[in-house]
Amino acid sequence: MSGVTAYPRTRGTYVPPELVDALVAAGELSPDEATIYGYAVATLPSSGQLLLRNLVRALLKDRRRDAAYLDRVCEALIARHRASTKPGSVSMIVLYHPAGARALHGFSHVAINYEKKTNREQYKAERAAFDRQHRKAWVKEIAVTHRDQLLAAGLTEAQITTMAKYGRTPDNYDVHHRLPLDDGGSNTPSNYLLLRSDIEHRALHGYFNPAELRVRLLASGEQAVVAFPQPPCDTVIYPNPALGYESRSVTYSEFLEVFDVD
Repeated sequence: MSGVTAYPRTRGTYVPPELVDALVAAGELSPDEATIYGYAVATLPSSGQLLLRNLVRALLKDRRRDAAYLDRVCEALIARHRASTKPGSVSMIVLYHPAGARALHGFSHVAINYEKKTNREQYKAERAAFDRQHRKAWVKEIAVTHRDQLLAAGLTEAQITTMAKYGRTPDNYDVHHRLPLDDGGSNTPSNYLLLRSDIEHRALHGYFNPAELRVRLLASGEQAVVAFPQPPCDTVIYPNPALGYESRSVTYSEFLEVFDVD
């Protein structure tokens, strides 16, 4: 992806003029918008967020359905993660969020051979069972067994009491499957994570997550090795600042590097 990351890192993100010109030519930006944006995004204004979305959409316009390209992106992500993660350090991955690129500390990019279940009725039944009973039972359980961890992660006594009594997730939290039901994941307690809806859950399932893009191309029974975002295994809740697991804003350039494999 020529030119996307071949520039010095700054506090914000420098967007090469030729890319802005290409966006204008492609109809993704009007000439007036290009003038307003300029070529440097030093902070994180709404216009900068829109520029990032437009930039990535243009770059992926002909490639979001290109399985071979997405396979190369996933392969590169896995290799970079292995090379950059040092023993004893907290790993991280970079994902897209509408409010700006985010680094999810504690997450890892791991290679999994994702296969969409051929039995769609089984998948629907597992999903219905999760919605009907498993989620509530697990939320009740961790409110008792992991109370101290939930408090350390920032939940209040009142929130935990509600969890224990009714099995309700706190506001702005979801129960996330560590391994999706659609790829052999199960409704077992070890496969659940209490995950903040926004920013983290939204980023994981966001449109610009390479693994999500690749999985969308699979038909039932088809397989692909994807760079799957794996949560830390030693916490039932994320973010968990007490363990160093939280998301932070990063420069746009770090996110754009995800797709720079050519």
